[in-house]
Amino acid sequence: ANKARTHRRVNRKYPYIHPGVKRGHSASVAIYIDQSGSVGDDDLALLFGCLNKLGKMTQFTLFPFDYSIDEENAVEWRKGQRVPPKRTRCGGTSFHAVEAHVKEKGGKFDGHIILTDGEAGDPGPSVQRRCWVIIPGRELMFSPHPNDIVVRMERHGSSD
Repeated sequence: ANKARTHRRVNRKYPYIHPGVKRGHSASVAIYIDQSGSVGDDDLALLFGCLNKLGKMTQFTLFPFDYSIDEENAVEWRKGQRVPPKRTRCGGTSFHAVEAHVKEKGGKFDGHIILTDGEAGDPGPSVQRRCWVIIPGRELMFSPHPNDIVVRMERHGSSD
């Protein structure tokens, strides 16, 4: 929660003597980007383009993954920051590694987003809100769970 003192809000305990408190909340989101061999460099550039747009609005933490999470190359993406596409992994895909990482981090994040081609097994239900962002021309290989959000990207300006 973000707290700030303001004279526009009345302090309930000491009205008009001390300023009141204005509170705000910004969500803490973890983003996992699939960098397995099945995700091409052009798909990775497309995903980083979406992250650069998201980075104009909010801050988040980006974790590259394939069959494991790459903690050394995690990026604390600040609001307004631009990061060029960079591949740090190139193995097979495992969504189980993502879910284990989410459980390990516990309450640090309010939710997580997985940017992927969807070509891996079902990780099971998540302990927090989960969003799947699927690259153009691909599908999840399993049916999403009831609390999951699925977003299918489209490629503009091409024949896909």
